[in-house]
Amino acid sequence: MAEPRATIIVPAHNEEAVIGNTLSSLLRDTTVGEFEVIVVCNGCNDGTAELIRRNFDTVEVIELGVASKTEAINAGLRSARGRDVLLLDADIEISGDSARALVEALNTPGIDAAIGHIEIDVEGGSWPVRAFYRVWARHPYLIGGKFAAAIALSRNAVGRIGELPAVIADDTYLRRLFLPENVAVVDAVSFKVRVPRTLPALIRVRSRVHRGNRQLDHHAARPQHLSRESTSDFCKEILRHPGLWIDVPWFVAVGIAARLLASVSAPAWHRDLTSRQAIG
Repeated sequence: MAEPRATIIVPAHNEEAVIGNTLSSLLRDTTVGEFEVIVVCNGCNDGTAELIRRNFDTVEVIELGVASKTEAINAGLRSARGRDVLLLDADIEISGDSARALVEALNTPGIDAAIGHIEIDVEGGSWPVRAFYRVWARHPYLIGGKFAAAIALSRNAVGRIGELPAVIADDTYLRRLFLPENVAVVDAVSFKVRVPRTLPALIRVRSRVHRGNRQLDHHAARPQHLSRESTSDFCKEILRHPGLWIDVPWFVAVGIAARLLASVSAPAWHRDLTSRQAIG
């Protein structure tokens, strides 16, 4: 059997509502065998695996009893036949062309990871949620490319990673492994990220971010190139856009509430369900 262009690994925990759209978008303009696609169903008690087997006969399904994204990624890496891999969240819709562009970026000497740009989808979100993301969207980190949701990794990078530890912030863990000059940002690639629709859901998601970062800081020292990151550029960006100033109090309030919740919550991975519900 010929080696595929790359292996696409999709961790999925109870993703029956979205996995069909994700796979349809990905496979619509690809040829059979071009990519090896592995969906790792972890701790699913819905019809995710059955839906894939019924509708996508070229997609391999691995089922794990434990609900763990990092265990799902590790299982996918162990089974991958492709030279490179693309880690894709189960609710992210990208085209085959975008998958190719991310993988092709890895052919550049010195590049071990490739990412794209996110488009924040606030449809159905409450006014405070929209206010938060209007500000957050101006963060230089987001403008410059988001190390999350769709991450291409070279064979060399996969070898360095080995297996992911049981961390909450798997994307941030991977980001900390690479220097900026070893990461390609592919401007032609963008994908929508659906955000929480309610203020309580947003606070829970942001608290997960803080818990994940705190866990990583205990796991290992933050790399020097990330330790130098500050909020100064972010603040300057907001000051250049007076139309956002009315949203800043909501942004600050969400940040404070999320940090407070993170300080009293047990370290665990929690998924937002509001973004997976149909908009009425």
